[in-house]
Amino acid sequence: MFQPTARIPTAAAAGLRIAPSAVPPHASSATQAPCAPTSSPPSFPSMHRLTRNHSSFSHISYCHSVTVSRSHRHCHHHIQTTPSAAAPSAARSFSSTATAGPSSPPPDSQPASTLPAGPAPRSLGFRMPGEFEPHAGTWMAFPYDPHLWREAAVPAQQQMAALAAAVAQFEPVWMVADPRVAHVARRLLRDVPGVEVLPLPTNDVWTRDWGPTCVVRDDLESGSREVAAVLWDYNCYGAPIKKEWGKPVLLPDWSADKAAGGQLAARAGLRTFRCELHLEGGSIHCDGLGTLLATEECLLHPSRNPHLSRADIEAQLCEFLGATRVVWLRKGMAGDEKGTNGHVDNVATFSEPGTVLLAWCDDPRDAQQHRVSQLNLEALQAAGVDATGRPLRVVKVPCPEPPIVVTEAEAGGLAARAAAAGYGGVAVAGVRLPGSYINHYVVNGGVVVPQFGGEQSDSDAAALSVLSAAYPGRRVVGVLTRELLLGGGNVHCLTQQLPTGWRGRHVLGEKS
Repeated sequence: MFQPTARIPTAAAAGLRIAPSAVPPHASSATQAPCAPTSSPPSFPSMHRLTRNHSSFSHISYCHSVTVSRSHRHCHHHIQTTPSAAAPSAARSFSSTATAGPSSPPPDSQPASTLPAGPAPRSLGFRMPGEFEPHAGTWMAFPYDPHLWREAAVPAQQQMAALAAAVAQFEPVWMVADPRVAHVARRLLRDVPGVEVLPLPTNDVWTRDWGPTCVVRDDLESGSREVAAVLWDYNCYGAPIKKEWGKPVLLPDWSADKAAGGQLAARAGLRTFRCELHLEGGSIHCDGLGTLLATEECLLHPSRNPHLSRADIEAQLCEFLGATRVVWLRKGMAGDEKGTNGHVDNVATFSEPGTVLLAWCDDPRDAQQHRVSQLNLEALQAAGVDATGRPLRVVKVPCPEPPIVVTEAEAGGLAARAAAAGYGGVAVAGVRLPGSYINHYVVNGGVVVPQFGGEQSDSDAAALSVLSAAYPGRRVVGVLTRELLLGGGNVHCLTQQLPTGWRGRHVLGEKS
């Protein structure tokens, strides 16, 4: 088991909560839509083979079964069904560029046909690795905009520093900070080993969404791995079309975030593939072996890619991420309808190939989330198997109880002031937040899990217990993140991994 070194004075000082040791696992199980290949998909070597040359990172431990506490009624389902025979149409246009220096993605108005044509990652042997595969480090970003964060962002900055400290126990962190507040980030992080501050203009903090989505190509002869970056055509959650509808958008300007994604890839010296799809990194999950998770609510939302059919979207996802099968869940987390339009990373993830962790609410009094959980379980049951033909297992992870709602003190009139400046995503008092323990982040030898405290303390503990069992051999750490959730996302949304084995100029940041 990975034994992290002490990075902070005490766990409590950083809002950390360490899960008790996982109990011995039981057998459990569960349940997916194939992509039509435009070229033969690569055969993937075993994960153990992929990681044998990366001795500086802890070895991946795969669980073969998962245990949960019966007292919380979080059981498992084994689903064996016949896989769907439906196959989407061939992919549309693709593009790739080798990036030698910082560059901004093309503007939203630029037609996709003007992008330079080239082979897609899958045809070159690239695939999206599972989050549980080894990382070289994690990209994060620092909050600062007073239109987005209450009390001039100070409470959010403190929780972001605690989150960075938790991640840095396990792997390096590169904290992107707008140059106007880089000195604040350095001050808060100066006593946290393993964190570097990278001054770079940003609008907001969601590196999962606007940061590079990395793919890898493994050379079995040499044992080496090349890491490349996929850059989506990020448009702030469908903002241009939402503006046309007269709907509020989260930010009046997202150009710095969009540019930052490409700049991070360039600074790391990564080969870059640009995809015309309007989506965000939090809207997809991958098992590393060709299976993707996504929600219909998000990727089929009319604000994202209305000119593309579901089959078109599947085909492009598979071509750019080296996948062969997409599992479509129905909806995202209750409370996430207007923000990300239902990102999958709030409701489901892979803990290992073949095992899906699902946000679960079995309380009919919470009618909205109860229905979401049921619909997504039914979708997994209908899907049946992953890209390799393995029956999926579903592990139910409890949702925060009671649901998390913005208080009057937390709202503080910020939404009205923000709206006047063109910021349409700030929650008002009484609004439900998309709190979820599925929005955790798998790091080298560990798992960092959001915690909310107060009324949610019991469900906090229950989630840590379930996740400890789901990730045997990893140290599960809880971090208080309610202030960050007020911005609409959580731990997974705030982090983006750089897989290990990358090659490049190693220019990632400056020491804090």
